Amino acid sequence: MVSTGCTADYQISDVSETRVVVDSFIQSQQIEELDVLVALDTSGSMSDNFEDVGNGMDMLRIDIETLTLDYQFGYITMDPTNLGYTGPYDSSSSAIDLLMAPSLLPNTHYEEGFAAAYTFLNSEEGLDFLRPEADFLLFLISDEDEQSSITAALFREWLMNTFQDVKHDAVCVVNPDDGSEPAGWQNEIGYKYIELSDLYGKDVIDIKEEDWSVWLSESSYLTQQKDYITLSDSHPLIETIIVYVNQEVIYEWEYISESNTVQLGFIPDYGALIEVGYQVEV
Repeated sequence: MVSTGCTADYQISDVSETRVVVDSFIQSQQIEELDVLVALDTSGSMSDNFEDVGNGMDMLRIDIETLTLDYQFGYITMDPTNLGYTGPYDSSSSAIDLLMAPSLLPNTHYEEGFAAAYTFLNSEEGLDFLRPEADFLLFLISDEDEQSSITAALFREWLMNTFQDVKHDAVCVVNPDDGSEPAGWQNEIGYKYIELSDLYGKDVIDIKEEDWSVWLSESSYLTQQKDYITLSDSHPLIETIIVYVNQEVIYEWEYISESNTVQLGFIPDYGALIEVGYQVEV
């Protein structure tokens, strides 16, 4: 069911035995500079995934370039004892450059994504890669669990402290726990990566998908502007819905019952406040 918002101005009417709910979000600010670090498992079992990684990063770059041309990509191994690095890649790099980048890293044995990212970002090469004013996006890509002694909570705390003056995010592409027994060793499931993703309020991306490059490009909230809001109550009184952008009533919206969302007919500006008020029965 779809209900449009292109009607006459009204306020939420009085309905007996109801309560008012207001859901809201603030559109993310525009990115000016962005540093993207890809920590990639380059052990033998991962070689078949390198093309997907390259394609996914090129798709992500297309999204980023709608917001800023001041970005750079860097790739590292997940082995802090054999810490390979290639980059940076920027707006002058070709799609072939990004496609080939994973295969330019050395083959490694250890799958210690947290330790490798920590070691690199504290190294001279890593400090040269990072720009003080740039937002930061970390991808952790492996077909096994994270094997260092660093916990997900401790790693997130370090990221929060390191990037406290800019926006940052972490995206994990791993084997999820789908309830079935893993085909090989128990640590093939990315439990620590799943825990890190939970701490950032998102799901991991399943590395076993036939084509997860699209999911890779869509997983960065830094590059996505929202034009919808999912209501917190699943039974709104549709006739009472009213939508505000920066505290002004707007009518370019529709309610989609299948997903319980209010879909806007436009993309709000950066930093805009979107509020949806409605009544529900008590």
